[in-house]
Amino acid sequence: MNTVLLDLSFQTLLSVMASALGCGLLIGLERERNNLKENTPSFAGLRSFAICALLGAVCFLLHLAVGIFGAFSVTVFCVYSLIKQTQDIGTTTELAFLMTYFIGALCVFNIPLAAGLSVVLCLILMAKHSLHYFAGNWIQHYELRDGLFLLALILIALPLMPNEAMWGTVLNPYVILKLLIMILSVQTLAHIAKRLLPNNKALMLSSLASGFVSSTATIASLGMEVRSGQADAKSNAGAGLISCVATLLQLLIIVAGINFAWFKVLLFPCIMGITVLLIFALLLIHLSKTTTDQQAAIQTKATHMDSRMFSIKKALIIVITLTVIQVAVYGLNLLFGDKGLIIATFFASLFEVHAAMATVVLQGTPQQMTLVYALMIGLTAHAFSKSINAFLTGGKKYFLYFAPAQILHMLILIAVFWMVIQQF
Repeated sequence: MNTVLLDLSFQTLLSVMASALGCGLLIGLERERNNLKENTPSFAGLRSFAICALLGAVCFLLHLAVGIFGAFSVTVFCVYSLIKQTQDIGTTTELAFLMTYFIGALCVFNIPLAAGLSVVLCLILMAKHSLHYFAGNWIQHYELRDGLFLLALILIALPLMPNEAMWGTVLNPYVILKLLIMILSVQTLAHIAKRLLPNNKALMLSSLASGFVSSTATIASLGMEVRSGQADAKSNAGAGLISCVATLLQLLIIVAGINFAWFKVLLFPCIMGITVLLIFALLLIHLSKTTTDQQAAIQTKATHMDSRMFSIKKALIIVITLTVIQVAVYGLNLLFGDKGLIIATFFASLFEVHAAMATVVLQGTPQQMTLVYALMIGLTAHAFSKSINAFLTGGKKYFLYFAPAQILHMLILIAVFWMVIQQF
C-alpha cells in the first residue's frame, strides 16, 4: 500500500476526496449542459465525470502503479468511445474526461492547483463557439503569421541573445532586441484596439499605444490625416496629446529601470504634466465635431490600411534610431565632457527624448547640476520639436489646438522638477 494513504489524516483524506468530487461535478455539469443544449449524445455526463475524478484520487492514494493503471484504463475507455462514434467526430469530451481523471489525482498532491485546472478546463469547454468564431472568422491569416513571428522573437530569439553591452553602457544586443519586441507588441495592441473599439475610443487607445513606440511619429501621422481632410483637427490634436502621455509614462519606466534616484525626482513632475495633457486631450476630443460620415471614412481608411498587426520596417527604423542616438550622446560625452553631453542631449531630444534622457540619467545622480540642466534642455527641446512637427504635418489649425497644451504641460513639468531638485 502506498505511504501517501498511510501518512494522511482522515480529515485530509476527506478534503482530497471532496475536492476531487467538486472538480468532477464542475466539469461534468458543463458537459451535461452542453449535451442538452447541442442535443447530441455523449458517452459521459455529470455523474461520469464526478466518478472519474474520484477514481483518479482513489487510484493515486492507493499506489502509484494503481494510478498509472487507472490512467491507462481511462485512456482505453476514451479511445473505445471515439471508435464507436457515429455522429460527433470531435474529441473534446473524451480528452476532458481523461484530464478529469488526472485532476482528481492531482487533488492528492495539490488541491488549489487541481481546482484551478478544473476551472480553466471548464472555461475552455464553455468557450467553444467563441473560440471557433475567433479562429475561423475574426482572426485573419496575416494576424496569425505576425503573432507567431512575435512569439518566436519572445520565446526563442530573446533568451538566446547575449546580454552584455559592447561599448560602455550602450550597444547591448539583448536590450536592442527587447526594445524591438516592445515596439512590435505596442503596435499589435494598437491594431487590436482599432479592431475592437469604436472610432473615438480606438483613436485614444491607439494613440496612447503608438506613443509608446514614437510619440513624434504618432503626432506626424495624425497631422497628415488632418491635412488630407480625413480627420478632424481638434480630435486628432487631442489624440496627439494622449501620445505625449505615453512619452512621460515611458520616460518614468525607463528611468526607474536605470537610476531610481532620478525616478523619485521625476515622478511628481511627470504626474503633473500627465494631468495637464489629459485635461486638454479629453476636452478637445469631447468638443470635437467630427461628423458621422467623417468617422466612417476614418474607420474605413484604418481598416484598409491596417493589413498587418505591425510593421517590422518601421519598428527597426525606430530601434536603430534610438540606438544611434544613445551611442552619439554617449560618445560626445566621452569626447567633450559636460558640454558634449548637453549639446548631444539637445539635438537628440529633437528627435527622440527617451534615448537622450536614458543616457543622461546613466551619467550620475540628480545632485549633478550639469545633468539636471541637460535633462531640462532636452525636455524643452522635445516639446518645441513636437509643436513644430504638428505645424509642418497638420497645418495651422492642428498646431493651434496641439501646441499650447504641449508647451504648457512641459513648462509646468520643468517648473515642478526644478522645485523638487531644490529640495532634494
